[in-house]
Amino acid sequence: DVRNLTLSEAALIAGIIQSPFNHSPFNNPQRARDRRNVVLGAMVDAGYITADAAERAKKEPIAVVARAVDNEAPYFVDYIGDAIDTTFPGALSRPGALDIYTTLDLNLQRYAQEAVSAGIASVDSILARRKRGPRRVAQAALVAVDPRSGEILAFIGGRSYNQSQFNRAAAARRQVGSTFKPFVYLAAFEKAADEGTADISPATIVYDEPTTWSFDNQEWTPRNYDGEYDGAITLRRALAMSRNVAAVKVAEQTGYDRIVSLWKDAKVGITDQVKPYPSVALGVVELTPLEVAQAYTVFTNQGTLKPLRSIVNVTSGEEVARPKIEKGPKVARPSTAFLVTHMLRSVLNEGTGASARANGFTADAAGKSGTTNDLRDAWFVGFTPELLTVVWVGLDDNQPLGLSGSQAALPIWTAFMKNALA
Repeated sequence: DVRNLTLSEAALIAGIIQSPFNHSPFNNPQRARDRRNVVLGAMVDAGYITADAAERAKKEPIAVVARAVDNEAPYFVDYIGDAIDTTFPGALSRPGALDIYTTLDLNLQRYAQEAVSAGIASVDSILARRKRGPRRVAQAALVAVDPRSGEILAFIGGRSYNQSQFNRAAAARRQVGSTFKPFVYLAAFEKAADEGTADISPATIVYDEPTTWSFDNQEWTPRNYDGEYDGAITLRRALAMSRNVAAVKVAEQTGYDRIVSLWKDAKVGITDQVKPYPSVALGVVELTPLEVAQAYTVFTNQGTLKPLRSIVNVTSGEEVARPKIEKGPKVARPSTAFLVTHMLRSVLNEGTGASARANGFTADAAGKSGTTNDLRDAWFVGFTPELLTVVWVGLDDNQPLGLSGSQAALPIWTAFMKNALA
């Protein structure tokens, strides 16, 4: 309440109004202090306070404190505002109090914030050591959901809400890269099941070697991230090590149209952007972290997608409104979803996500790293039966970050999941 403000705090708030961003105590504590002191001086000149009171107020430190969910999850609060407008049109403009009960778990939210802060600091230090041109500010997003219910449990839309309110978790569509590959293998197993054949399994051999594809009078020669090739390799190993050539070969054998059809069945993101070209295997589709999380619920729900939800109910006096719980589309068979999930466990146990184990993450889990062309975007998606988490790290201007998903996103995922599942 305004009656609880000290003279110093009141002068600070009045001073900020002139230029909220530049004088914010979160962003520029020295400027905030200077503005507060200008206001105190003006109050003395106008006869509202004595010179002694102004001097005492000027000596008080500038302090900022956490403010419940607004401060702990500001991006989520913004997201909820949009969700309420969509789910209950006009509800926010009605007179009277409105209580909104959400799915957010504040303990997990705090773990998420700690993990993102530490992870971004590490990325900052790596980028600073490289000293390539002007300083670049990396951004991150984290979404954690209960894959059984679709409830959003933790939600980080950027490194600092005070510096940028753009919500990367919900609004930033970026190429997903290798995080799309599990859907390629899912389509391959679905094709075999449809045809009643048993000629493809996680143990099937594919040749990982330099290969050129011709399509629409164009030639395309994808390469593996590390420039190395493994020769004869099982599908399980190819997915664990995120081998690009192997994924494209599986996509070719499956049929690009079939992969596109499976993705359209999932109804995630803007499905029309997924085209039946060889490059579809390497994740040219653009999705938000929320959409990636929703897509991966296919693997935790026996082939059926689980729509995400953030609102439990809304009350206004005696009136209680609950959003309709949607039933997601069936995308694949339980058996094929299980096969891909089992393969994704190898990513953490022996593949590109193995550093999670080295850093103390011991829970049985499955996951997939994602790195896009020129190292622009870094992703890691991983899940247990009760918790699915997506982490994205990149630059807002879409310039190359210069780090892979395992380097930039996996450490954040690991730190969060260790605490969340402890």
